[in-house]
Amino acid sequence: MSSNKKYLDDTRVLIVEFEKELDPDKLLEAFGALQNVVLAKEAESGERQQVRRGALVLWLALFEAAHRHVDDGFNPDDVPELNIQPPATSGGVVYPPGADPALIDDPAARKKYEIDIAESRRKAVWYRLQTTLRRTNGRIRKQLRDFIVESYTQTESDQNEMFNTIEATAPSRTLTVFLRGFLAQRPSP
Repeated sequence: MSSNKKYLDDTRVLIVEFEKELDPDKLLEAFGALQNVVLAKEAESGERQQVRRGALVLWLALFEAAHRHVDDGFNPDDVPELNIQPPATSGGVVYPPGADPALIDDPAARKKYEIDIAESRRKAVWYRLQTTLRRTNGRIRKQLRDFIVESYTQTESDQNEMFNTIEATAPSRTLTVFLRGFLAQRPSP
């Protein structure tokens, strides 16, 4: 297996894992693996075309995966708390933020504190995902655009392959708008 095919396989797996887990590290790893694909390493034109088509499909999939999970209502100024202040014990002891819930002797107060901790962790995970998506989406758009420009000439056969590959992925409205805007700026073959 060529290194390009390994990068394509790795990217495919990482995109699936990102979609399943919503772990932003998986998205970043997929992005990095796909950037490692170098078409010039493929000496045979059939292999090169297969890798090129596979890479285009994965750039489109990466774009879709990243955009699908953007929360338009996300407020980056609503930063999650690092540690939650626990309630005072029945004896009036106030532990520092992040203290072990087992130290809270009132079961109802302890339960609320545990819920607050869990909510804060959930919010921190969501915050990290959303900030990563916002930082990464522009980079994915640029790499997708660069990949098309560098990999597809203006010949009829290249253009047909590119458009057929795009059409076969059934792109979302967001991707369609992006591609139309970008491709309309390219000169016709």
